[in-house]
Amino acid sequence: MIILPIGDDAPEPSQPTPSRPAPLQSTVHLLVMGFTPAERELIQGITALSQRRHLRIELSGSDSMDAADVILLDGNDTKVMTWAAKGRMPTGKVVIQVDGQALPGHIHLQRPIQWPSLPALLQQALGIEAPHSSRQPLSTF
Repeated sequence: MIILPIGDDAPEPSQPTPSRPAPLQSTVHLLVMGFTPAERELIQGITALSQRRHLRIELSGSDSMDAADVILLDGNDTKVMTWAAKGRMPTGKVVIQVDGQALPGHIHLQRPIQWPSLPALLQQALGIEAPHSSRQPLSTF
């Protein structure tokens, strides 16, 4: 049991810490095409956690492809890769492809992907300077 003195011997009440302004946030709209249900669940979890971070990730639906900043493709999904090969991808988007035959001009990664590093991967792909960046290349292993 802790007994605190009262009266003149009582310690000064602690001063409330001044509230700090919220850090500036950037939002990246991510369109995910393909991937297993487990991988999609991990991506959704990382997206939810990112809402309190410097870089917020918002998932875009396939109907809002033009709003997406980054398109994440599963190279092992034949439907996705057939769609991508037909040239239906909007221009000016950063495309990250995981596995499969690498498409020219896109970032290509191999599984296993460390999904918790997705925000850092997106920052690197978009050229966004991360706060406290170490400027070391990102590894997916």
